[in-house]
Amino acid sequence: MLQPFESFREGYIDRLMQVKKYFLVSQYYTRGEGKSDMAVTPLLVTAYDDLARAKTHWYAVREDPLAAIIKLDKVEHNLKLRDMLGEGSRYQIYWAVVKSKGELEKRINSQYKENMRRYIQQNTNWRIDHEASVKPSIELTFGHLYLILKRGSQSIRIKFEEIESA
Repeated sequence: MLQPFESFREGYIDRLMQVKKYFLVSQYYTRGEGKSDMAVTPLLVTAYDDLARAKTHWYAVREDPLAAIIKLDKVEHNLKLRDMLGEGSRYQIYWAVVKSKGELEKRINSQYKENMRRYIQQNTNWRIDHEASVKPSIELTFGHLYLILKRGSQSIRIKFEEIESA
């Protein structure tokens, strides 16, 4: 299972506050690797500079019991997050950012090429030559990774999980 996101570190809290991204939306992260020595709950956080956008994200994942808006400028939220990042914590926190979008797209294209081809054959009317390559672009929406596949003027947007299981 592909896990594309960065581990969230305590130093990121101060940096996010410097750039005025005071709001984090947390949610359960099914792709989290956790720590091998204990039962750990994997979380994904997404940073926002606008409370309205954070609320929109939270509203989309509100059924998740771990969904929350963390306000970094609130002392109690800031301290709780730091505690969750500390040694012995029962949480493994990931940040919804990737080091290189281009590298991730290349990795997906090489590792999931046949899955994308199968998905296209089973779910579209596109006819793609066996020699042709399908180059995805990626998009992150509300903590979920999507692939955008294009053929000529047509394009489809698919949750990565659907490609992974194709």
